[in-house]
Amino acid sequence: MKNLLLLLIIISSLSFAQSLPRIENDTLYTTSGYKLYPKLEVKIGVGTMPDGDFKYIRTNSASLFNYTSTTGYQGLANQANSLPRNNSGFKYVIKKVEERGSKKRGFNYYVVLKNIIAYEVDVENAIRTGELELPEEFRKTIPTNDTVKMSTTDKYDKLKKLKELLDSGILTQEEFKTEKDKVMAEN
Repeated sequence: MKNLLLLLIIISSLSFAQSLPRIENDTLYTTSGYKLYPKLEVKIGVGTMPDGDFKYIRTNSASLFNYTSTTGYQGLANQANSLPRNNSGFKYVIKKVEERGSKKRGFNYYVVLKNIIAYEVDVENAIRTGELELPEEFRKTIPTNDTVKMSTTDKYDKLKKLKELLDSGILTQEEFKTEKDKVMAEN
């Protein structure tokens, strides 16, 4: 009986140790195996919103610069808080690693980047979409099933955003068609 109990404890601790993503001390272990921690320099990829801005890298929610209106900026506060597209390819240093959520609803993992304006990165989504570049040795380990499912969802999200931009008058019909064709050609 004691041996069985000991075996169960060992197995449960091993399964906990292997669940990813997770945070231990001040290090975030991602599903790709990439470890993120304070003072690590990371490279920003390319924004995935229709205008090229970043969907998963945005002004930190605790920042004084965080835009919270739901009526201004055409009701698109997330776009107002996005890291601008002209930051593609830049390198930033991680300020801190955060876990948000609960066991019941699940957790999301963020890193906060050092800058004049603090930006937070939804790590798993930023990695999956290429907004956060991975070093070469970690690129082949991104889960493919989730990538395929999520890329289809992202495609519809992009199309929805394009339609909103068209309806609000930001895009002309020609610009909308050009961008829509680009999105449809992805994958």
